This record gives sequence, structure tokens and C-alpha cells, in this order.
Amino acid sequence: MFKTRAPTLPPETDYTKQLRETSFYRYGHLRSLGLTGEVTALAVDPILSLIGVGTSSGLVHVYGQASFQFSLPVSTVSSSGPAASIKFLFFHPGHHRLIIIDNGNTLHTFSLQHMTDHPNPLTHPPLPLKEISYTLWGTVTSVDQPSPSHTHLFFTIKDGTTLTWDLSRRGLGNWKIGNCWGDYEARMIRSGIPGRRKTLGGPMATCIAMNPRDLNILLIGYEGGVVAWDMQKNVVAKTFEMTLPPGAPGGGSYQDADGSLWTERTPSVTSIAWRPDGLVFAVGHADGCITFWAYSESDKPLMVRTITHEDVNVTDAESLFDAGALDNQLRKVEINAEGNEVPTAVAANREPIFKLSWAGFPDQLSLKTQIAAQGADPTLEPISNATVEYAERGETLMLILGGQSPGEKPGVNILQFPGYKPPLLRRGTTPQTPSESMPLQERYAYRDSLAPTGSSNYLTKTPPEDFILVPRSSPFFGLSHDPIAIIISLIPDLTLPVVNQPTAQRGIEAWVFPPPRSTVIPPSPGRKNFVQPGEGEKIVAMTPAPTLAAPSTPRSGSFSSPGWRLPWTSGASPIPSPTLSIPTPDSVYGTKPQRRKARRQLRIPSSLWSGGLSVLGCEMYALPTPTFKRLISYAIENLGHEDIPRLPLVGGMAVPDLQSHGAPDVKVAKLESYRIFITSHADCTIRFWDASPHLLLLPTPLRFEYPGPLPHLTISIGDYLKHPDVAHLPLAQLWVNDRSKVRIKSVHLAKEALECVITFHTGEIIVTKFGEAKGSAGRQGEDEIEELDENGENHDSGYFPSMGSQSHGVDSGNGWTEEVLELGHLAKYKSDGFKPVAIFSMKRGEPISVAVSDIGFIAVAFASKSVAIIDMRGPDVILREGFNEDGENMKKKKKKGNVQNVLGENSMVGAMKWVVSGMGADLINRPRLIVSYGKGMTKIYVLINVLGEWVVENKPPTFTNESLAGPIASFVLDPITGNELLPSSESLQAAMRDQQVPEHGKGKEVPVHCLWIAASKKSIRCAINFNGERIAKVELDDEELSDVFYITRHGQRVLVAVTNTGTAHFYSVPFLEYITRLDLFHGTDGHSAGRLSVDDRSGDFIEYSGPLDINLRTFFHFRKPLPPRLDPCSVKRAVPVQPIPLNAGSMVGGWIWGGAPLTGAQLDSLIAGPTRPAAPKVPPPPPKPLVTWGKPPEEPEKTTLTASTGAMPNRTAVQKQKAPTRDTRERTDVYSEMSDAAYLRGNYLDGLNDSLNTVSASATNYLSQARNTAMKEAAKSTAKGVFGKLL
Repeated sequence: MFKTRAPTLPPETDYTKQLRETSFYRYGHLRSLGLTGEVTALAVDPILSLIGVGTSSGLVHVYGQASFQFSLPVSTVSSSGPAASIKFLFFHPGHHRLIIIDNGNTLHTFSLQHMTDHPNPLTHPPLPLKEISYTLWGTVTSVDQPSPSHTHLFFTIKDGTTLTWDLSRRGLGNWKIGNCWGDYEARMIRSGIPGRRKTLGGPMATCIAMNPRDLNILLIGYEGGVVAWDMQKNVVAKTFEMTLPPGAPGGGSYQDADGSLWTERTPSVTSIAWRPDGLVFAVGHADGCITFWAYSESDKPLMVRTITHEDVNVTDAESLFDAGALDNQLRKVEINAEGNEVPTAVAANREPIFKLSWAGFPDQLSLKTQIAAQGADPTLEPISNATVEYAERGETLMLILGGQSPGEKPGVNILQFPGYKPPLLRRGTTPQTPSESMPLQERYAYRDSLAPTGSSNYLTKTPPEDFILVPRSSPFFGLSHDPIAIIISLIPDLTLPVVNQPTAQRGIEAWVFPPPRSTVIPPSPGRKNFVQPGEGEKIVAMTPAPTLAAPSTPRSGSFSSPGWRLPWTSGASPIPSPTLSIPTPDSVYGTKPQRRKARRQLRIPSSLWSGGLSVLGCEMYALPTPTFKRLISYAIENLGHEDIPRLPLVGGMAVPDLQSHGAPDVKVAKLESYRIFITSHADCTIRFWDASPHLLLLPTPLRFEYPGPLPHLTISIGDYLKHPDVAHLPLAQLWVNDRSKVRIKSVHLAKEALECVITFHTGEIIVTKFGEAKGSAGRQGEDEIEELDENGENHDSGYFPSMGSQSHGVDSGNGWTEEVLELGHLAKYKSDGFKPVAIFSMKRGEPISVAVSDIGFIAVAFASKSVAIIDMRGPDVILREGFNEDGENMKKKKKKGNVQNVLGENSMVGAMKWVVSGMGADLINRPRLIVSYGKGMTKIYVLINVLGEWVVENKPPTFTNESLAGPIASFVLDPITGNELLPSSESLQAAMRDQQVPEHGKGKEVPVHCLWIAASKKSIRCAINFNGERIAKVELDDEELSDVFYITRHGQRVLVAVTNTGTAHFYSVPFLEYITRLDLFHGTDGHSAGRLSVDDRSGDFIEYSGPLDINLRTFFHFRKPLPPRLDPCSVKRAVPVQPIPLNAGSMVGGWIWGGAPLTGAQLDSLIAGPTRPAAPKVPPPPPKPLVTWGKPPEEPEKTTLTASTGAMPNRTAVQKQKAPTRDTRERTDVYSEMSDAAYLRGNYLDGLNDSLNTVSASATNYLSQARNTAMKEAAKSTAKGVFGKLL
């Protein structure tokens, strides 16, 4: 008789309000994140303190101080063709120019002193002004680093031609050199020397290097050798050719596998590097050996060596005999542990020398000057102890890229050479033999300066591909003088997961330079000293060159065995020479294992997501201000004192653009929410970034990086999986055996509870939780994961268990693995960060959907049509749906928890959502999980608290609707405010307080307590109280939905539905009335958008389409932060004078060729000639200073008009003085608050320390005064006693 009337929603209910206006919607691109191509080139400018990174997509990314960066399109995709990769990239120090040569051999130059200024900075951001683009007629093979002294760029063409480009006149120079080595070969053939022949196709020019101290000397490297060109005489001055005689190993070994050992060989030249004094240069070869030449003698090299062995251009008879390389011998055969024959190496068993760099340090006078001036220039990096040690000894460092043997650890090897000490030559000294063009004492002095005093290396995970040094301030010496950092690019890591989309596979690392000085003098295997009788010098025994015999460890003293004989002596050796394997630098350079000194790593700019940092997923979260403060407080407090500091770059200045059309209002910007990016990377790390728009608006100039890295929050999965307590898990074993299969599937963050849930393609789930640092913790070791407190016990924080790894049963006998393994004991409390809680191994396949909550519940749906609900209070699995036999087996072995196993629904889960609300006639707010299945069925699990434990209620309500097939998202709204009924700690506490059923009486309608919006691929519907009246529905005919979002903008709500063709439809809430549509692409052809992650407060979103296509975009492109105004030349260090040439005999100012040295201006005039055109006009300076762009535009004064006259009467009144007003830019944001708090705390601690020191000093003074007073009183009493007796 009495029926409950269906609840209804008032028709005037509207949560969208003003957002119904279609003009409020505009799609826009805000910023590209990361790289857009593979890293192909690196460059540095020590004057401006900038670095440049060229990519395969034709873009050049330039970085300076934290806030300064820009991406310069050079040869991008256009209608004329695809993008041209950046091949060569250089800065022109002192002239503030960027020089680029792409793969199409087109030369581009950009002026860093002049920036573009377009009326619409959104589409045309401020960038360096392009000077010229010029396509060269040949393939460029090498380019010399441009010098500040002159304005010509020297480069070589593949056919052997050397050309110049006039940088100041923006044209090809008139100066040209033909193929000098081709002429040399032809001259040798005409001379009748046997065995000489022309190089097939002509010798190719491979490298070029100008003398760092004498601009008159230019070295050009060809395949066959090196030519020295005299710039003033315009002729070939010298020719340097290194030929390996038959029997000499060179970069190979004596075990001749291909027969080339007994031939005369001339390995190709690959690189050239001058010693800083300009007297000696090194030449790298394709067989892995390095030739050292004194420029004054071109007949004979000073030394030919590899990384580990010296004098490899001289044959050693003993080594030939031991290697079995003679015709009447049997070649030695190596057998491995399995009994199989080890194939011998070919003659060139080393990799080529790819690059050489010879680093020098300041002399004594310059060093003292720099030390005295430390702190005067804040842009200069402090001088390190290692730099002082090298400089005091006059040592230099040669960096070698390549030249390693198979089996050696990859890295950049460094040889530490002593300073050159010129000999005291007697007057009239002449060469000892006709074949010597240099006095023997001088040759010995040169060779002594090439005897390493130590060695080191920068080991890398994969072989390095290129490196650059970052000088402190000097633009000379090939940018290798007094370096403070080294940047290394690495070849792709094959252990990383394979990504289907295009990705930047080359890794990038940065380290502090120089390394700690090596104190172990390495032995010199293979060194031979050739002396003439009567010189009074002791003959030094020689050692054999390397062979591929059984490995043996060099021992001290074994290299100078008195029983060894020289190759040209007769007689048998009483002691056989040992057979040496090709040793690694670690085994040769040191007589005993040495503890490796720590090298400090540097953090590269945040957007260089390449190699192991390639982004496989990206999420964006808007956070409440208190939560955001918790996350970034550690970074603010430790700013400048990070464990891994940023690369020391201080160049450039970025100023927010607050005056262009469409610039944001700073007052409105204060209302924007703070947000973070969470990125998952190929190296199984999860990194956090501050992506708040405030970073792009304040202060002036900008000082924070965008996105700002939060390294203390980084989650490294490998640190957990390599721990012994986790080694038995399948994921940990996969990490050891096949790391490429360990790949992160998704990352989810509970924004209030700060729980981070990480899922893997293999099905595992790792849960971490944010925790604060806990003081100074005793650490077991630098590389260990486990961290103990001072008492040797683990930290206990309640949420993180203090006991060892807790598991719910382990049965290794039948291969069963525990379902839950607690990881709390692996947490490190040295800093704030996300601490591991537990790892869940469900064995149910790949996770396809995850729902997290702020009340400790997690739901995971798997590809095996199963669902698990996790209660992190255990942690424990409190419901398993569709686990069947495996789930029953796990249930029997578990020891605690109320667990339910229910049958599966034989349908994939499409979407899940946690809410705290009522449902239908049940008006009690409870935690509920909405599970939407692919076939259109919806199940709502209800959680109830029984005796302090949460359990899942039996028989969850289920209802099916065919229109909800292929579900995408669910939203449960408050019918009064339109807010989402999210599971927060406040809502859960309120629900647990109000457990009584509200009385609505018989015959009365059930009140509307929630609205449920359910979206599927083909429809969106809104119903009252889940199963009540449907109040709105939207159906799509031609398109399918891929994502649906509920956005709140300035208190007004709108529903955004994105289709698979890249179109966004906007609907009002709750009645789903159509508003407008936006195409999320440019052009006419629609395409599916990438994976979207939306900031539900601002309407901004990240579109992830692949590691090289990550973009920050927005639905509301109004008053968003504009690209900042840039000044690359804000930091201009003084350009020092051109270094002067040195004389080999005196090492004081004197010219190699006699007379005054050639200056840069003279070189320009010499090359350009009298027909050099006039310099182009310089663009006008900017109309206003750069800093003024950061000031909000002034509003015009408003005049008040009277009603009668229409104007104010003229009155003479006392002008009131205005109180100083607060600058609108100086907002009270979290960055200012926390920086001020850290500063005040530092001042307070300093004051407290001063007070304590004062108290200590006062106490000391008081004690001394009391002691003196006591002594005086004692003396007085003693005197009184004595005189009293006398009287």
C-alpha cells in the first residue's frame, strides 16, 4: 500500500554555470617536455656558461642556470623534407654565436646576442636570431673548435679538402687547401719508394686541430697521416706518418690471426689532440694505438702506445716466440673452463681511438690568483683539491675515448702525465746519429713527460660514445683547460626494456672533473729505452708487448727481470719471459688492489630524458597545498646541498613574460593549484617533478627549473630487487637474469595519504608511502639498501614494520611464492621520500586497472579477469575475485586476515573507483568500490568495519546495463555541491561516526544522496543513487570514447569526453547537455590522442604519445604562463688573451718560428684577403630591458567625473604620502614561505651557536676569574697567618 517514491533531482540543479559559454574553451599547446630525438651532438660555452645538445630531430636544446633553457628548431620536419639530424654543434666563445652543421651538410649560425621578438610569443617564442643557413657542396667530416681569437671556422670535407667559413661575414671563405695527403702519396710514388701506392678513392680527411698557442700551425689528419700547414707561408710545413713495421703489434697482439702482423701497416688517423704547451700532440688511430709526436721532429714519433702498453711500434722477439707467431712454431691455443677453444684475436683487437682530449690546469701564478679571488665572482665554481694537486705538480690528463680491448670495463680512460721539464743542453749539442733530428737529451725529456704518473677512468654501464669537458672559464686549449665537469653520452643499453615507439636510447651522464689524483705510478709494460754508449745512462730492461696467453697478474719487479734479453742481442735468456694477457687498466696500473676513490656524479638538466631516463609513462596530479609542502620541503631546505648537485652552469637569464598580449595576471596565478609530474623510466625508476605554473611566473628573474626535479622522492625499484630478502621473488630473479623484461606498467598516487602504487607488466605490485627523514641514521654501507639506526635496529614508524621481511607463508618446494612480502625494513630515512611498504605477487597476469584511495584501500584488476582488494593496514589482501584454485591455495597458506574468495565474472574489468557514499536505499556512507566490467555489468563492493578489521560485505549489489559495455570511468558526485565523493580521511571518519540509518519515513521518497556518472565507449549516463532514476544520457554513433574527465575550474564543473579520433566533447553536469567540442590536433586529419593525464583543477593535461612525444597542453588556453623572455648573454665572463707559444728549450716566452706570434686579427686578414666584404649590420638592441618584462603592466589611473560638470574641479590640497605597497609579484607562495623559514632557521641556529659560544666563553672566563680570586684569597690568608705569627 505504501511505496517509496523514487528520488528526483531539481531541474534547476547546475554545477557547470558559466562554463556553458563556448568561448571559455580553447585548445592550446603549453610546452614540450623532454627530448624529441636521439642525442647526436654536445657543445659547451665556458664564457656564457651554457651547454648545447643536438638531436636527431633537428632541434638544439641549450641549458644554462636552472631556469634557463630553450629548444631551437634548426632542421626540423617541413614540407621540403624530413628532419636533418644535428651532426656538429659548437659555440663560438667570446662572439656569442651558435654553429650547427646538420646531416644534410647545411651550416647554420645563430646569434645569441639577439633574440626574436614576435607579437605572439605563444606560437613564436623568443629564440636566438638566425644569421644564415648555407648548404655546403661536400660531406663535412671534421670541424675545429672555433677560437675567440679569430672569426673563421675550419672544417674538412670527405674528399680531403679543407675550407673555412667566415663567421663574422656569414659566407664561405676564400681560403682553401686541397688534399695534402694525396699530394704526399703521389710524391712518394714518384720518388720510387717500394710499396707506396695511392689510397683507393683518395685519402679522406678525418680530423683537424689548430695549435692552441700558435695560430700559424694547423694540423690536418688524413687516413694515412697528419699534415702540418703553415698559415703564413701557405704551404705544408711538416708531414707526420706512423708506420708499424712487420712484427710490431700496434694496437693488436702477437697472436696473428689474419696474417697482417708480418706486413707493414699504416693505421688510419681518427683524432688529434694537442698538449696544452703546444709542443707535443697525440694522434689516435683506428687500430687502438696512440702516437705521440713532438712538433719539432716529424721523422720519428716520441712514442706509440695503447692505453696499457708502450712502444707497441717495436717488435719484441720474446713475445713473438711466446705467442707462437713464428713460422716454425705452433700457435698457442687457449681453452676455457668448458674445454672449448677460445678464438684468438685479430691483429686489431682493440677498438679505434674515437676521441682524444688533453686537459691542462693553471700554472702556479694563475692558481694563486684564482684561490685568492675565490668568492669574488659567484659564477665561478670553487677550486677543488684535485685541481690544486694537478696544478701544483704541473700534470696534465689525457682523456681517451675508445682503444679498449674486448672484456675491459667500458668507460673513458685517463692517463696522468707529468709536466715537461726541458733538458739543460750544452752549447753546440747536435743529434747523436744522422737519423735523429732531435738531441737525445731532448727526446728523453719528451719521453719522460709521457711516462704516466697515474691513471684513472670514468667507468660507465655501456661503452661511451662521446664526451665533452666543461671548462671553468677558459675558451682556449680546445675547451679542455681547467675543466670542472665531464659530460658523457653512452651507446644504448640493451638491458633496458624494448619500447615500440621511437625513443632516445643514448644515455647521458655528468661527473665532477678532474678525478682524484692517482698516487700509484703504473708500470710501463713494453717500454724500451734506446741509449747510445758513453752517455753514462743505465740500460733499462724492456718488457714484452701483450699477447693473448692465459691471464696473469703483473707483479712488482717482474718488469725488470735481469735475465731478459733485448731483441738485437744473441744468446738464450736464463729466465724465460712471462706471457702476459692484454691487461686492463685496473690490473696493470697498480701492484695491488686499490680502493677506488669516489667520483661525484652530477645531475643533468631535467628535460634530458634519454637512455635509462627515457620516460615510459607520465602522470600529473594537482595537490593540496599542505601535501605539496610536505613533498618539497626537503628540496627547499637542502637547496644547494644536494647529494647529486646540478651540472655547474650559471649562464643565461629567464624572465617571466607578464606584458605580452594574453599574459597571466599574477593575482589570479596565486589561485592556481600546485601540481607534480610523476614519470616512470626505462631504468625502473619513478621520478617526481614540480610542475606548478608558479615556477614560470615568479620571481623575476626566474630561478627554478621547469619541471623542477625532486630527486629525494625518486623511487629506485632496482634497489629493492637486488636486496637478498627479495631475491627469491620472480620479479627479482627476472631483474638479475633478464632486466629488459622488468618494466613498469603504471604509477598511481593517493594524493592525501601519499601512497604510491607501482604495477609491472609481469603482474607484481609495489606499494610505497611517503615518510620524513629521521635524523642521522647509521648506515651499513654506501651501496646497501638496508639502513639501521644507531642501535643496530631498523626504523619503526608504525606504518613501516620494524621486523624483518614479513611474508605470509613461503613454500619454495613447489615453487609457490608468498603473495605479500613486506619491505618496510628496506626503507632509508636519511632524507624525505617514498619508503617501500610491500610487494604483492598475485600471479594473475598483467594489471589492467588500478584504483587507489586515501583511506588505505587499493584495488587491482588483472588481465586474467580477476580482481584483488588490498588493505594496507596489514598489509593484506581482503578479497580475491576470480583467483579460483590458485586463490584457494593461497588462502589455505595464509595465517591472518579476513579474506574472501569469490568467483570471477568471466569479463574483463574496464574501470574501478573508490568512493565513500551511500547507495540506493542504503543512506549510510561507507567505503565502496565500483567495479565496471566490459560486458556492461557493474558491481559495488561495500567495506564494513568488524571489530576493528575491514571486511568486504557478502553479496555485493550488481546491475547490468548494455549501454555501459566497455566502461571507461565512473564519478560519484555530491548532489548539493557537485564535488566528487572521494574517499578521504575526513569522509571516512565522518562515515564511521554516523552509522545510524537516517529516518525518511514510510511513503516518503528516499533523498538524493549521490549522483553516479558512468562513461563507456559509446555512452555517458547519469543516475541518482546509483540504481535510481536516470536523469541524463549521451550516446555516440560514429565515434568511441577513450577518456572521460571531470574538471573543476574556479568552482564550476564540466565533463570532458575525449574520442579515439582526438576530439574533446564538453558536457554540462549533471544533465549532460552538450556545450562544445575541441580538436586536440592541428590540421584536418584527426588522429587518436596519446595517453592523457589531466589536472582536474586547471584543465591542463599531459599528452603522452611516446618517449619522444610528451606535451603539456590545456583545454582552457587563457592567461596561461607564456614562454619566458631569455637572455643567453646575461653572464659574460672575461675572455683571456690568446696563449702565447712556448720554446721547447727554455719553456719561456719565445716563438717556435721566431718573431712575433700570429694574432687572431692577422689570421682573419690572412685568410679573408683584401676582398673581404663588410660586416653585416647589427640588429637594433631590444626596445626595453629584459627585466621589465617581469613587471605586470600598469593600470591607467581612473578619473572620477562629477554628475554636473563632468570633470573634477581644480583644488589645491595637501598631497598624501602613499605607504609603500607590496609588489604583486612578491606573493606568499610555498617556495617563498619555505625558503624564508629555512633562512630564519639557519639564522636562529647561527644565533644559538653564537649564544652558546658566548656562554662557553663567559663560563671559561668566570672559571679563570674564580680560580684567580681563590688563589689571591689563599695567598692573602697565608700571608696573614705568617705575619700573625710573627707579630
